[in-house]
Amino acid sequence: MLSFHDKNRKWWTLLAMSSALALVFIDQTALAVALPAIQRDLNLNNNLLQWVINGYLLTLSTFILLGGRVGDGLGHKRAFLFGSIVFIAASLGSAAAQSGSWLIVARIIQGVGAAFMLPSTNALVVQAFPKKDRGKAVGLYVGLAATFLALGPFLGGMLTAWFSWRAVFWINLPVALTSVVLASTAVPKWEATDKMTIDYAGLLLSIGFISGFVLCFMQGSLWGWTSPTIIIVFLLSMFALIGFILLEHRIQHPLVEMALFKNPVFSIALTVTVIVQAVAMVFVFWAIFIQNVLAYSPLQAGLLLLPAVLPVIFMAPIGGYLRDRYGPTPPMFTGCLLVTLSLIWIGFSSHYQRYVWLFPGLLLYGIGMSLSISGNLATVMSTVTDKQCGIAGAIMGCARQVGNSMGLAILVGLLSSLNKWQLTVFLSKKASPPLSYIQEHQIDGLLMKSTLAMHTISHLSIQSVALLKIAALKAYIFAFSITMYAAALLTFLCLLLVLRMPRAVKFVD
Repeated sequence: MLSFHDKNRKWWTLLAMSSALALVFIDQTALAVALPAIQRDLNLNNNLLQWVINGYLLTLSTFILLGGRVGDGLGHKRAFLFGSIVFIAASLGSAAAQSGSWLIVARIIQGVGAAFMLPSTNALVVQAFPKKDRGKAVGLYVGLAATFLALGPFLGGMLTAWFSWRAVFWINLPVALTSVVLASTAVPKWEATDKMTIDYAGLLLSIGFISGFVLCFMQGSLWGWTSPTIIIVFLLSMFALIGFILLEHRIQHPLVEMALFKNPVFSIALTVTVIVQAVAMVFVFWAIFIQNVLAYSPLQAGLLLLPAVLPVIFMAPIGGYLRDRYGPTPPMFTGCLLVTLSLIWIGFSSHYQRYVWLFPGLLLYGIGMSLSISGNLATVMSTVTDKQCGIAGAIMGCARQVGNSMGLAILVGLLSSLNKWQLTVFLSKKASPPLSYIQEHQIDGLLMKSTLAMHTISHLSIQSVALLKIAALKAYIFAFSITMYAAALLTFLCLLLVLRMPRAVKFVD
């Protein structure tokens, strides 16, 4: 029987919240490996496949500020348990999906549940430990959850290969239930730090800004980057942002305390979070590349991606320790530098089409990303007061998810545009009939063996099909390589930002 005392309660709280964070990690890494199977089974084009991930991320981004405010008002334990129940129900709905629309709607609901869970996990962990130990605690928090991050690709590949991609969503259940049971019994009752007042106008404006801004990047390559629709949506999102900032400065109980951004450490760390999380979405491209270009099975792909995630288990606690002892700059700078070098290497080595060349880059990425994330989160949460803990965690969570959404949208848009351009050049200028009669959109998803692409090439000769597949492979590798270089450039920007962080960080007692 579990026994909870004041001395060990913080460790059970840490385990409960780490289990909850693991749910998010599992969905990112395990689902990435299952994407090709989902696309084939539900007959999704590349744009709809993107929405399977971004529908979740976008909803999480837009509602996480509300989740943080509700946690501050009603108690983070209550908010966490409510979000967990919604997340579990949505996972069951995702597993039962019979169409792309069904799956996307279930993923959107899953995002709502996560929006109430995540701010509270941060708040409950940092409140369970004294300020001087929070770097170590957050490092352990991320490290324990990262165990599931490491297992995610393997579990996703194994379940997809042995059962179905639907089983990927079933693995959420035991983890979620463990977290709910521990939180219900071990986490002490949270005394609300703020009166339950919700800034509905600010909430609507924040939703308008975040959803509109991210939507522009998600649909830009499909609708056209200079199309009237994209321009109008972008302008509306900017007006919503301006309105939100003006409103939050004037009202008594704002959704976001703008005074937080006067802290240079908070502002820089928040910006770094957005960029790092945007870059982290390259994991999705690696899972697809290993299966569609290197021709490995989902199970093999899961195993081969372990070097990119296993280091998190060991390096996240080390990053927290280094932050406690030497300040935030050394671990964050080192982490961003390693990630930058890893992405450059992967972009270069992808042309060799051999996993042995990718391996050093994947391992370097795992080490660097661990140092970046753990030191960053602990620093932010230690520069705010207890009263600001919930909303600060929500802002950080929002930054992470906005970064994920924007990163996936920007990188998918870049890769898709480059891939389309290369294929169009081949079909229109280099190919001869009957290949020259084919339009690029007709072979969308050829490497994934989509229904439309396979129907398009069904009447072609063996020689023509082979030629077309070679062209598609070369186009994708070219686009993949440039996308990795673009991600490396984004991480390099983080290096410059980290160098502007004050050397001496004042932590709030």
